[in-house]
Formats: sequence, C-alpha cells, structure tokens
Amino acid sequence: MIKTLTAAVLVVLLFALGACGGSGDSDSDSSAPKSSASASPDGDEATASKSISDSLMAAQKSGDSSSQLLNMKREDADCIGEGMVDKVGTDQLQKYGMLTKDMKAGTNLSSLKMSKADAASTTDVVFGCTDVEAMMKNAMGKSGTIPKQMRGCVDKVLTEENLRPMFGKIFEGKQAAAQKELTAPLIACAKKAQQ
Repeated sequence: MIKTLTAAVLVVLLFALGACGGSGDSDSDSSAPKSSASASPDGDEATASKSISDSLMAAQKSGDSSSQLLNMKREDADCIGEGMVDKVGTDQLQKYGMLTKDMKAGTNLSSLKMSKADAASTTDVVFGCTDVEAMMKNAMGKSGTIPKQMRGCVDKVLTEENLRPMFGKIFEGKQAAAQKELTAPLIACAKKAQQ
C-alpha cells in the first residue's frame, strides 16, 4: 500500500515537473541547422523561460490522467520558467537536455541528471513559485489511489520538509533515492498509526 502511494506521488511529481520536457521530438530539434541570426541573450532567456512555462501548461492540459491532477496557474509556470533560466542558466539547461539549442523544451524529467547545486536551485525555484505542498495534497486527494486509512499519513508526510529533499533527488536523476525520501516517513507514519 505504501509503495503504491509513493509511486502515485512520484508519478504526479514526475509529470508535473517533467513537463519541462517536450513531446519527445527533441531529436529533430537538435539536428536542425543552427540559426545564423543573432538573437540577443535577453531574447534567448525570454524564449527559454516561455518554452518551459508553455510546456508546463501544455502538460497540464494534455488529457493524460496524471496531468489532470495538476493545478498550476500560468503565473506559477511563468515563475518556474523565469526562475530556472535565472538560477540554472540556459547553457546548463541545454546541457541537461531541458532546452534545445533553439530554446525549445527538450527532454523530460525522467532522463534529467542535474548537478547537486543546480538541483537545489531548481527545487528552490519550484517551491518559491508554487505551493507544492498544497498542490501535491490536492493531486493525491483527487488521484483515488490513497486508501482511506492512509490519508492522515499523506497529510503528515507531504510537507515542504519532506518534499524538498525528494525534489532535489528527482532533479539529480536519483529516482530511487527520491522514492526513499518519501517512503521512510510514510512507513514511519503507517507503523505509528497501526499501534
């Protein structure tokens, strides 16, 4: 039961934050000839942040059952896009595959492997731009995957204190470690509830 809950939370997280990735057609973008037109760095940054924001919003409207759990406003998505470009930088986002050379959304989060520092910066951006705790609790409530007896534990465990380290691990590409960040407090809560 706890593994199912953890998997459900991770699916929501991966979809919500992995939405920075495009539709999987990054191969065609990366093989496109580089433009000889000189865009200003500010223009590149604006294009990059808009691409990230647009992909977050598009993922939310995609019709996938996981995406229907998301509840992000455009200003939150814009904030995340701008924050990632500001704190991580377009060069690094391209290196990680989150942006293509022409500043379009790149690969999804499942293949993301950021440095620890960039993962921490990205986590700060996400938590600074959205109420992650409320969004996750709302998403989990709507998912229908949480047994009634576990709802109290979910509310206790889905806190910023527990979610931040998990997000950091997800951004570093350490999915198993991210799952442990959530599993340990869930198991502890479930054991305590059964006593």
